[in-house]
Amino acid sequence: MRTAIRALPCAVGLAASLAILAPAEAGAPAQLALARYVALGYDLGDGFVSDTDVRAEVQPEERAALQAIRARLEEWGKYVEVVRSGDAELLIAVRKGRLVSLGGGVRTGRPGAGPIGTGPGFGAELSSPDDMIEVFDARGGSLIWRGMKPNGLSGAGPPLFDSFRAEVAKAEKSAKKP
Repeated sequence: MRTAIRALPCAVGLAASLAILAPAEAGAPAQLALARYVALGYDLGDGFVSDTDVRAEVQPEERAALQAIRARLEEWGKYVEVVRSGDAELLIAVRKGRLVSLGGGVRTGRPGAGPIGTGPGFGAELSSPDDMIEVFDARGGSLIWRGMKPNGLSGAGPPLFDSFRAEVAKAEKSAKKP
């Protein structure tokens, strides 16, 4: 009986792993092949943040990676970048890997606003050490594709962009099948 109880977590973990892998084996989402308009931005842990929305949490390395991806998208010519995410079909977000990110400061409020918004502030975040590119459906916000890789956003031609481009090629090939 104890052996069966010990094996249960392993079986559940294996089933969950297979469920995660199944969509990837099913093929690339057709939306990657059919979309034309994209907006670029960042994933700061709580979803897509547009490149035009200036935030202190965005690291300089993330800005540089996004510029490299923008240049590669222009060279490729597959997608057209739009400024407003509401005009896009796909949202492409980058995130530089980090294990722990700490932040602090002093929040200030308006006089008479009470204790809300005043006093010291501190935040901590745990994340993956791998760099990441995510592609979201701009209409519904659902995740369509994610690539993760150590140092995947480094260099002028980020390796994760090459992975994304290969995934789009698979989607185009699948879309052409009768």
